[in-house]
Amino acid sequence: MADADLLQLNAELSLQLADYWHEIDFNGGREASGYYTENAEFHGQFASYLGVAKIQQFYDWRRDRGDRLSVHAFTNFRARFTDADSAEATNFLFLYARDGVRPQPSHEPVTISLATDRYVRRAGRWLCTYRRFEHLFESDVPVTNPNLDEDK
Repeated sequence: MADADLLQLNAELSLQLADYWHEIDFNGGREASGYYTENAEFHGQFASYLGVAKIQQFYDWRRDRGDRLSVHAFTNFRARFTDADSAEATNFLFLYARDGVRPQPSHEPVTISLATDRYVRRAGRWLCTYRRFEHLFESDVPVTNPNLDEDK
């Protein structure tokens, strides 16, 4: 059986991840930067964003494109300590998304990905330092993961 600290870690991080995806799905990621460290890395399937400002720029870019309905649902969440104030977690992320407003026609997930996150605890709060998505399944609905550096 897992010890109390490991159970607490899994409860805290999975609830925080649920809060994060709720922020993305229902607020367009306006407050996404609050979940990351300054030097965080975010690796999507087609582009990476280094630093919290670039991560926030991605969510701002996506919101500025217009209406997009999304549901980020995760399962099989597993976290472990890598140090007293650091942890790593994995989960399977199911992304349902389409441009436009609700309701949208039902369809298979846009992607099913293995997500790997790394966290540090600062002032009693866990912040993400690293997030990587490895697509296991993809549909024909396009993802929004642009290379924002191409604009420069």
